[in-house]
Amino acid sequence: MRLLIPALATAALLSGCSGMVRTVLHEYPQTSAVARDLLQDAAAAGPVLLEVRDNPFSGDVARSLAAAASATSVGFTARFTTDRAQAGRSDFRLVVQFSPAPGVSAAEVCDSSRPVAKTPTEGLTAVVAFCKQTQPILATAAVAPKAGGPDAQIGRAHV
Repeated sequence: MRLLIPALATAALLSGCSGMVRTVLHEYPQTSAVARDLLQDAAAAGPVLLEVRDNPFSGDVARSLAAAASATSVGFTARFTTDRAQAGRSDFRLVVQFSPAPGVSAAEVCDSSRPVAKTPTEGLTAVVAFCKQTQPILATAAVAPKAGGPDAQIGRAHV
């Protein structure tokens, strides 16, 4: 499996959307194989932190997404948490940024000290970045024409 957890997390989040979901994988500067090894190393120390920014849903999509990502098999066990204190290695994290403006980079998503420019859209857009501190390791962008709610998206995921 080549795409690592950011692509899987995006697929889990957006799989219930009606219409076609378009995704683009960005490798920054690591290959997906190296990123997978880094994720495996981080997950061996305990749950990996998952952050959701600008949640467009009314519920707590972060916890639902962490549970869905934890249940996804990538050839090794990786658990995710939304609680920074529970993270095994706080220098690694998965960040889901909803509604980023066009051109927002994974580096901007990984750097939580800077606000990310947002653009409201009719559909749903997200950048999912696997980060080490403020640096992106691997990222994917996804665009879906329409979304229901967080439970509909994650509960129907087939990854």
